[in-house]
Amino acid sequence: MKPKTVAAGLLLLLASVGPAAAIEQGLSIKTWLDVYREGEPSPQAWFRETYTFQATPTPWLFFDLVPIVERDSHGEILRDDLYDDTDRGLTRSASRFRAASAGFRLGATTLVLGKQRLTWGRTTFLNATDNLAPRDWTDPLDEVRLAPWAANLAWEKDRWHVDAALVPRYAPSRLPQLNGRWFTLQPETVANPATPAGPPELRIDYRWGNATFPSVTWDNLQGAARVGYRGSRGEVAASYFRGFDDAPAIAARPGTPDLIAGTIPVFLDRKFLRLDVAGLDGELLFGPWIVRGEAGYFHYPDHQIDGYLLTEAEAEWSREGWQVTFAYGDAIGGNVAADVPAALDQALVPSAFLRVSKGDATEWQVGLDAAVGTKHGDSLVRFSGSYPFAGHVRVGGEVDLMGGEVGTFWGRWRGNDRVRVFSEFSF
Repeated sequence: MKPKTVAAGLLLLLASVGPAAAIEQGLSIKTWLDVYREGEPSPQAWFRETYTFQATPTPWLFFDLVPIVERDSHGEILRDDLYDDTDRGLTRSASRFRAASAGFRLGATTLVLGKQRLTWGRTTFLNATDNLAPRDWTDPLDEVRLAPWAANLAWEKDRWHVDAALVPRYAPSRLPQLNGRWFTLQPETVANPATPAGPPELRIDYRWGNATFPSVTWDNLQGAARVGYRGSRGEVAASYFRGFDDAPAIAARPGTPDLIAGTIPVFLDRKFLRLDVAGLDGELLFGPWIVRGEAGYFHYPDHQIDGYLLTEAEAEWSREGWQVTFAYGDAIGGNVAADVPAALDQALVPSAFLRVSKGDATEWQVGLDAAVGTKHGDSLVRFSGSYPFAGHVRVGGEVDLMGGEVGTFWGRWRGNDRVRVFSEFSF
């Protein structure tokens, strides 16, 4: 979509909102600086500007528009591409929409059309039932949700609620930059099969190859439905998703060696597999405690990957501004004994999780987050804190520490320990 098209749509939206409409708007500017323990480039700087516009012209009509503009110091965000409407690029564009939607209310029914983030997960760390919104893992420690074009229908009656969503055009989760800080591939050399016609070893030149995206057809329409019941002490919901795995299956394909340069290209082809997920989630309240659980069975109809059950159980305690969450996540089936799991959802489990936080929006906020792989002992520990100034400015920082053997999930990034400082201005 061209910038002129986006601007015209914005003007049309504003023109439809009368002077009597209820309007909420705000601007947020966040900058942060990361300093890494090893590697180049270090440090790295980021900038993100977010404008939020919400309007309700009538009781039955509302709009939600949230454009985001971003820049960075090290080229992981494109500078020559303003907007990627398909969200299929390997690199993040300079702007995107977190929301660009119109909603309609009629009694107990609400319909939202447009670009929107569809998040159905209940638990804190792993979300087996949350499969509609792709992620941006350009920085795996700063996961960003993408907003697909979708239709979302919600209905509530007494203690029952029903949600249904359709996503007509598939958008994948974005992976870190190839051969960058977060996506370094091994081995770096292979034996030259043509020796002695060339050097004894060839350096591997990894490149992205073909990508097989699902076409926009009725058969490839992604959809999900959820039915839930709320009681006096808790809630339970059942869901079903039919579509495609947001994470690609990657296959290596060697190219023609260059004996003069001493290299061989290896193309990483991406294919996006059909996926069905049947899920169940719920929570119960016991005074200051909340017990939550979420589980989903991942089934691949074309049988390229074995099915598996992804689960998380957690307990959360809160009192006087303190909040503590303990959790455990695991997968059953799906060849979990493999060194490299076939599905990305299995890469982080089995793991134990901990989150401790204190504070609110008007005071100090401090936190500790930890994830420990119970199979290999790899870990991520994050310490964070921030403080508000003058009501509109918050400054803070965090320390991210990773450990474990090189072949483990967190251990492969142990050289990426970092310190982050940030400032956020809200108007």
